[in-house]
Amino acid sequence: MGHVSTWVKKNLNFIVTLITVPLIGPAVAFVMYEITGITEVVPIIITAALFTMIFIVGFLLFIYNHSKSNNIIKNETALQTEALNDHSLVTKTDCNSRVIYVNDKFLDATGYTREDLIGQSSAIYWSDDAEALLHELRNTLKSGQKWFGEIRIKTKSGKIIYTRTTYVPQIDNNGNLVSSIAIRTDITENKVATGDKNTRRALHILRDEIYMFEAGTLRFTYLNQSAMERCGWDESIYPQKSLFERDMELDTNGVYDIKAFYERARPLINGETEEVTHELTIDDRPSEIKMQLVRPEVGKPYFMTIVRDISDRHAFNKTKDDFISTVSHELRTPVTSIKGALGLILSGAFGELSEKAKGMLDIAYRNTDRLGLIINDILDLEKIAAGRMEFHLEPVDMATLIQDAVVENKPYSERYGVSMVFDGTEENVMCLCDKDRVFQVMNNLLSNAAKFSHKGSDIIINLEAREDTIYVSVEDFGAGIPNKAKATIFDRFTQADSSDRRAKGGTGLGLSIVKTLIEQQGGTIDFTSKWGKGTKFFFELPIASEAINADSIAAE
Repeated sequence: MGHVSTWVKKNLNFIVTLITVPLIGPAVAFVMYEITGITEVVPIIITAALFTMIFIVGFLLFIYNHSKSNNIIKNETALQTEALNDHSLVTKTDCNSRVIYVNDKFLDATGYTREDLIGQSSAIYWSDDAEALLHELRNTLKSGQKWFGEIRIKTKSGKIIYTRTTYVPQIDNNGNLVSSIAIRTDITENKVATGDKNTRRALHILRDEIYMFEAGTLRFTYLNQSAMERCGWDESIYPQKSLFERDMELDTNGVYDIKAFYERARPLINGETEEVTHELTIDDRPSEIKMQLVRPEVGKPYFMTIVRDISDRHAFNKTKDDFISTVSHELRTPVTSIKGALGLILSGAFGELSEKAKGMLDIAYRNTDRLGLIINDILDLEKIAAGRMEFHLEPVDMATLIQDAVVENKPYSERYGVSMVFDGTEENVMCLCDKDRVFQVMNNLLSNAAKFSHKGSDIIINLEAREDTIYVSVEDFGAGIPNKAKATIFDRFTQADSSDRRAKGGTGLGLSIVKTLIEQQGGTIDFTSKWGKGTKFFFELPIASEAINADSIAAE
């Protein structure tokens, strides 16, 4: 009924005219009769017809002009709508925020189709963190007010687009929200440019060299001042260059080795880690390179590489290592002599000792033994760092080796009141390794397990033969390793807790050496631990296949 009333009001003039036109002729005839008194029918009819024709012609001219004016208005409206669609991303939603209209530009920008959106909640293209903003927007529109602001919308692929948005509500006569139109301008490029500008301003003055380059083409997008000075480029040159033109990853022929680069970058590409670090020699100087793969919400992914000159660090480490090596070698001979002399005295070679004297000498002997182990650990690290540690790989029966290690460490386990249980196969499990180095690994793991186990508990040693490797684990039921110490447990001079070090003794070098010994033989080592429950260290080494012969072993 309301629609009929609106139509009548809009077309009232036309309705009145339509009713009036048939009455014009009789009206004119009546006036002429009253004024002139003429009773002849023909003059009256002619005059009435003439006036009627004039009125009809005028009325038709009025309708033509009115129609022409409406067409102009409609054309202007169409042009305005076309201009809006060319410039803006437009959507229309009903009172329940369901999409009822979307323009082509919105579809092109977001990758959706109309079938994806029509009838769906507008939340489908809102960013995941926009719940509070969405609530504010709906309350504003329901109150009949317009809303202006910045909104992030999510494309079909999950990327984010920044938009400057105006929402206009449509309210009915009762003040209820019927629908709303959203008009958006894409400001993503400006947003990214502003963010990049602020970031680059901060990076530009750093002493470290900063290189940014596209993940796909490896073309440089940014170099800070230090990087430009190293390369001899400026802002007008480096955008034309790529990583191929920097000698950061060269093969033996001096040609850029793209395979080497992507091999280093693989953990970043696969999402396994946030940063990779390695060392390279650049322009005859040792450099530490830290690389990240940045995946921005908008824009293309890119690599950011920080290059730091570590010549001073290398010089310091060499001085330190030389000093430690010299001191350790100089200490080794006198410590061995002291230990031998104390052993002779304790054996009674120079007569009987009182219990008090024997106790004091026993403490001195144990600490001399501990000092000897520390010196050996330091010398081992020095050999590893210098690349002078030799490995003689040969098939080794791991079951026998582990049993010998258990026997070797039995006095040690008895001192701490724990038992060692070998829970492995009794069959020959042949491993391709250096027997002495693996024995050293087992001694370290077993002694650590004994030191950090609760008195009366067991240490479980397990051996398994797998498809291409042998698996060995040493599990204790002691205090475990705190979470904060897990990341550095294999680092030099590191123990789970400093109080343990003071109570149990040790240098903090053992696990660092163990890790290196296993990896140098082509193996891997890791651990699991629960604080208060215990720790399990486990390693894998290549299994010795029957195809290995004496010649290949000798070559190793």
